[in-house]
Amino acid sequence: MKRVNLLLFILMFSLTATSQNIDLEAALRQLDSVVANRGSYIQKRQQDIDHLKKALETSTTVDDKYGICKRIYDEYQKFDADSALVYAYRCQKLANMTKRKDDILQAKIDEMTILIYRGEYIAAKERLTECGPIENLPLQTQTEYAIAALEYYMRIENKNIDITDQLSSNGVLCWNKYRKYIPVDSWCYDYYEGMLTGYNIDNRYIQKLKSIPKPSIPAAMVECALAVSYKKQKNFKLYYYYLISSAINDIISGNRDVQSLVFLIKSPYIMKDTKRAFTYTMVCTENAKAYKDAGRSLDIIGAHAVITKAFETAMERKNTYMSIIIALLAIFVVVIFIQSRLIVCKRKRQNAMFIKLKEVNGSLNKSINKENEMRLELKENNDRLQEELKYRNGNFVDAYLLVSQYIADIEKFKKSVYNLIITGNADKAKRALNSSTNMDDYLQNFYKQFDKAYLSTHPDFIMQFNKLMKPDKQIIVSLPNTLTPELRIYALVSLGITDSVSIADFLHYSTQTIYNYRLKIRHNSSIPEKDFADAVAKMYYQ
Repeated sequence: MKRVNLLLFILMFSLTATSQNIDLEAALRQLDSVVANRGSYIQKRQQDIDHLKKALETSTTVDDKYGICKRIYDEYQKFDADSALVYAYRCQKLANMTKRKDDILQAKIDEMTILIYRGEYIAAKERLTECGPIENLPLQTQTEYAIAALEYYMRIENKNIDITDQLSSNGVLCWNKYRKYIPVDSWCYDYYEGMLTGYNIDNRYIQKLKSIPKPSIPAAMVECALAVSYKKQKNFKLYYYYLISSAINDIISGNRDVQSLVFLIKSPYIMKDTKRAFTYTMVCTENAKAYKDAGRSLDIIGAHAVITKAFETAMERKNTYMSIIIALLAIFVVVIFIQSRLIVCKRKRQNAMFIKLKEVNGSLNKSINKENEMRLELKENNDRLQEELKYRNGNFVDAYLLVSQYIADIEKFKKSVYNLIITGNADKAKRALNSSTNMDDYLQNFYKQFDKAYLSTHPDFIMQFNKLMKPDKQIIVSLPNTLTPELRIYALVSLGITDSVSIADFLHYSTQTIYNYRLKIRHNSSIPEKDFADAVAKMYYQ
């Protein structure tokens, strides 16, 4: 039944697009219906991913595992950035095992693409530079690299980012550099040409939309580009129409890297209906929070501010109306009082009128109280979003400080070993190279940062975990914001990393050590051992 409804949506939009009489309100009602059913589309996307994960568990060869991990990455790419990065890294590990340079490079490009989508432009720029000139790359990866580069330059345009790059301020120059690496007959070719150069290629967009499957993310992107083109032409009716159609394709496809809906909530047309604007803004807020899109979070904060201002204006206007009504009410009371003294026979009718006016006043007060509650809710949501940004920035700085310290220590260590060799102390140099002290320090710093980041987002993890343990086997940590090795292992399980090999690689333990820790915990659990790992994995998904 849902599939039939989707097909009806797409058919109605296609018919409307070809007609001259576009009903924007009808289109918005269709978008409202899609937004209301957003949860089912996300659930469907997750089910498709879960099927692929089951296939990954049963795969045996490295090639099969790489292929399935790549498919899972593609599914996660615009759905869950964190998970996409995890599978990009897994693809890199598998590619390193097979030593296929093309696969290794592809996995690095996939990682770079996610960094671009999440707004981590400085890190993305470093990855672009590491890959080297595009003309030196294998033919199989040139197209993917070109698309990532175009997406990067398109997103940093008009943003205050200190990146000295001539291409970042010249879309036409950027397009001319990378266009030859993208197939001319693909939708990507038309999309990036129009978005970067500003050329009017509306006919090509419309022609491409006839062949692109719907609902789909490519259809949403092309429709968004077409909407941008119509806005430049000041054809706002078609601009809104194609933004709405693009948003419908995005939501049905489970795309959380939404662009069209952000444009839509910032438009004056949507701001006329504050309730609808609030609903759409909350969808964008949930997407930004789930996808961790730092680039679009600021745009959404701006939209929140505009909606809050609209609410304030509406409330001020209603307060004025209320003052006028109260003044009129006072006049009516005086008139009724005078008339009651002069015309006794009309007293009952005058009293009835007075009661009716009091009911109107009470109704107005209820409306004002309701609006105050909505305003408070908007403020609370805005504050939560600010806290989320502070938390994300804190994690960003902590992670890069850890990496920076590691680089500095490595440089210092290299210099010391070099000096030992130069001065003829080769034996001391060998002992220094064989020493594990520095690595232990790096691992302890890594564990400390991991514990801090994980507990900041899951502060109740230790308490929830101990609920699964026997009363006399509770785990108590010695310091706040720290985890024991056992808790650290099951923290990864709660994040979806359930196999011991991946956990061992992540924590730099041996596989046998991971197995021993997990076996010990299962023996001390208060639930059946076979159910323990699943219980932890589902701890934050129930």
